Amino acid sequence: MKRVMKPALMIGVALAATPVTASPATKSLPGVSDKETTIPQREIKNVVHGHGDVVFVQGRTRQWYRVQLNENCARGVSNFSGLVFRHHGPSQQIDRFTTVVIPGERRNCAIQSIRESQPPPQVDSKSVVTLE
Repeated sequence: MKRVMKPALMIGVALAATPVTASPATKSLPGVSDKETTIPQREIKNVVHGHGDVVFVQGRTRQWYRVQLNENCARGVSNFSGLVFRHHGPSQQIDRFTTVVIPGERRNCAIQSIRESQPPPQVDSKSVVTLE
């Protein structure tokens, strides 16, 4: 029994030591970092809808982030201006443990990914960022 637990423990330690990057299922996108990140709480200045379940969020420091919500959560939503970010846990940052509430829709979405981004094309017409 110890032999089974020891390799599992070693794998867990190795995974914990691995740098946080985009998941293998997440593809590289023009103008978007491949590394996962967090957003300081209470720093949301602007929200712009991309395609499907993607929203772009601007922090007070003018940094943009590409936020991927869980699949089909934003289907049919037309107004993203009043999003509420509710964190569950000790950290006060917006991360993958944060729930995104879409007011008026009575929907709670999970965050699948947060990556730094250049401004989306709705904000900067010369942006290389796609809305995907």
